[in-house]
Amino acid sequence: MMQGYIEGGAADRALPKRYRVVPRGSGWAVAIDNAATRPMPDRSAAERLAARLQAEADRLDRDQHRRTQ
Repeated sequence: MMQGYIEGGAADRALPKRYRVVPRGSGWAVAIDNAATRPMPDRSAAERLAARLQAEADRLDRDQHRRTQ
């Protein structure tokens, strides 16, 4: 059995991961899974970074999905 495939067909797509802003140390960090950026003093800067990273991840996911169809 090949990883990522179920006998008889392809596995369902995994849910997309989401970037989030979390309090960390003396400020705010952007996190996904168990990884996070260094703390930023300004929450709005962390929110802008999270939005940019999420937009890029979503674009890459859409491009990858189109190539596999």
